[in-house]
Amino acid sequence: MQAPGWRLTLVDSPPGAGKTTLVGSVADDRLHGGDHNIPIVTQTNAQADDLTRTLSARFTGSNRTIGRLHASDYAAPADLSADPSVVCSKDIGALTGCSVVVAPAKKWAFVDAGSWTWPYGIVDEVYQMRSDGLLEVADLFDGLLAVGDPGQLNPWTSGDESLVRGYDGTPLASAAHTLLRSHPTTAVVTLPTSWRLAPSAAAVISEAFYTQPFTAASMPGARALQLRLPGRDSIDTALTHAAQTGWTLLELPEAHMPTGDPRAVDALVELVTRTLTGGATCRDERGRIYPIAAEHLAVGVAHRAQRDAVRYALAPVLTGLGLEPDAVAVDTANRLQGREFEIVFAWHPMSGRRDATAFHIEAGRLCVLLSRHRQACVLVTRGGLRRQLETFPQPDKLWLGEHQPTVSGWEANLTVLDHLQPHLIRA
Repeated sequence: MQAPGWRLTLVDSPPGAGKTTLVGSVADDRLHGGDHNIPIVTQTNAQADDLTRTLSARFTGSNRTIGRLHASDYAAPADLSADPSVVCSKDIGALTGCSVVVAPAKKWAFVDAGSWTWPYGIVDEVYQMRSDGLLEVADLFDGLLAVGDPGQLNPWTSGDESLVRGYDGTPLASAAHTLLRSHPTTAVVTLPTSWRLAPSAAAVISEAFYTQPFTAASMPGARALQLRLPGRDSIDTALTHAAQTGWTLLELPEAHMPTGDPRAVDALVELVTRTLTGGATCRDERGRIYPIAAEHLAVGVAHRAQRDAVRYALAPVLTGLGLEPDAVAVDTANRLQGREFEIVFAWHPMSGRRDATAFHIEAGRLCVLLSRHRQACVLVTRGGLRRQLETFPQPDKLWLGEHQPTVSGWEANLTVLDHLQPHLIRA
């Protein structure tokens, strides 16, 4: 983004490669170049809030303001409401004085292109964006810098996909793939390193989910996680092992279970509880040492029913610890995509199932769950995963004319199991 004459640039980025930093750097560069009111498109409100915080920190002392464009039913987080450099409004006209304006694509879609246009826009998490979502905002911008992660979740819809699948230019395709198809001369830049994942994590994620290998930016041993646990049971052992190696595969007894498997819920709640009460501290690659707090943890699941079950069970525990009932992020992979935490407890999408459907075996879903952490990840599952995969090697039909995944979910799941076998702890 050196000159105003560019038309379209796509930046492919592995997890934690600095997509948000890149977006901030580009905005900073264009502001220094005299541009103003730079529009940034995210895919969710959570991503927009996180990006607003990052830009606020980056612009500290510069007298720049960040506009947070939102819907009428949006409630700004307390820290953004109290930030003097952030201006929240549902009206784009009230944000013309801001240096940048951040909003989800669904909100940008309500901005009238007949009255408002920009020479370019920045789209974050473009692989997560559906083509019809891009169509709704494309008229606002003469050019685009599109940034995203090709290894993570494909766009999703609750409608009947069979009505439009297989058609050239289907609205359900990833916006990134549609851009590449309709603009074959698009400049594609690939970022080679992950600043989030430690070397032990980058090796697993790169081999399992990406055709373009990447490495960790940090050195082995540069980070450290410490827990003070007595080692009384498998939960203590799982946490201690994850602190030492970065990974644990916590395997519950094999059984076919409903979506909201009560024992898996209990295990996840107990993992969070003991982390918060175990005096956990971490050291980052800059030598900073700080305690693990609730905001440093996340629980990732596949289904909203699982999310609700974990939230319901965890809320009284957090309240008993003097924390807000939603102090720990508990959400689906779709909602956690683009976010970062120190420790993640992930519920394997195939845990306890009788079969392996396309939804549960999708490479992107598992990739998101296993790539949100900086320090450690504990993957919780029922036993029998390998047999499930070997019994159902091709869970979904292929559609001619449709972009096919470059990474097989079946192979990715088996690769993850092979990598995590040395980290297996049975509950």
